Formats: sequence, C-alpha cells, structure tokens
Amino acid sequence: MRAFLLILIIIILIVISFALVIGVALGVGWILTLILPFSLFEATLLAMIAALIIWIIWRNVLRSADTFDFYEDEEEETEPDLDEIPISRFCGTDADRTWENWFRYLIANTIYEDLLDSPGWIGQMNEEYLQKLSIRLTDAAIATLKRKSPRAKRVRVTKGMLKQEMTKMGQQPYDDDILDTAVSAINVELVSSQEELREVIRGKLWDEPADVF
Repeated sequence: MRAFLLILIIIILIVISFALVIGVALGVGWILTLILPFSLFEATLLAMIAALIIWIIWRNVLRSADTFDFYEDEEEETEPDLDEIPISRFCGTDADRTWENWFRYLIANTIYEDLLDSPGWIGQMNEEYLQKLSIRLTDAAIATLKRKSPRAKRVRVTKGMLKQEMTKMGQQPYDDDILDTAVSAINVELVSSQEELREVIRGKLWDEPADVF
C-alpha cells in the first residue's frame, strides 16, 4: 500500500511539474506573440527551447563550480602534514636517497608519532620542536647502529647508547621520559625493518642508493 501511494505521489508530482512547465511556456509564448510576429505555437516552442538552453548553461556552470571546489580541496590536502616528518627533510636530492636516510626517515617518524601521543608535557610540546628532537634522536640511533657488528644477534638500542652517542655528538642528553619513549619507538621500528637493516649492516650499505624510495 505504501509503495502504491509513493508511486501515485511521484506520478502526480511529475504531472504537476509538466503542467507547470507547459503553463509557464504558454504564458511566455503568449507574451511573445504580443511583441513579435509569432504564432502561439511558435512562441511557446521558442520559450521552451530557451528554457532548455538556460537550464543546460546553469547546469554546466554549477558543475564547473563543483569541480573548482574539488581542486581547491585537493590543494588543501597537499599542505604539509604535521603528523609526519616529510621525507624531504632527509632527502634533498636524488643522491641523498640512501639506506641511511631511508632508515632516518622511518625511525624519526616512529619517534615523532610516539612523542606526539605521549601523555603530559611531552605531548604538549611544539610540533616543529618535536620533529627536530626526533631527528636528533634518530641521528644518535643511526650512529649507534652503524657500529653494530654484522654478527650481532639482536639489533636494538638502549637508553645508555643514546646518551653516550649524544654526548659524543656534543649534545646534552634529553630527559629520561623522552629517551624512554624514543628507545621504545626505535626498537619497534628496528623489529619491523629487521631483514633490510641486517642486510645493510652486513654489506655496510648505509651510503648506497636505496631502492625503496
């Protein structure tokens, strides 16, 4: 019953819409016969053709506006994402696309993500500062990994290693809360990249071009 009523309503609306269009066209046609030497049929037909052309023009204008908005949204989406350190921070040229910079990119972003999600004062720090901090911690971790023996059973870093390396680099080691977060993030990434990392360590491929970019 409801389906029948819905169909009936649709049919009535179509008939009313058709009558309205024809009525408007007849009215415009009658006005045109008073101004121009047209019959009522010719004037009505002319009015309907004009209405159709105007409708097509407006449809194209509205579609163009929608397309423009779509491209505007795309441009907005290409703005720098503060939730990730861009790879351009590590690879300025094609020559920089090395295994070392690839691992710097992976590790730094893992540290940065964990620092952003850290509770308390760490997660409330400026995002740009956290990115720089993540890169410094990553550089200390990479320096430690580059000295790893190819025969090492476990490829991981510790808080003590980071502190020692930062001291060697002339930097003041960060607070334990930051170091703990960084060490946890680094070792998670090292586990997920274990196969490629061991191959790089064994072959000392740090400065070699990486095929993963």
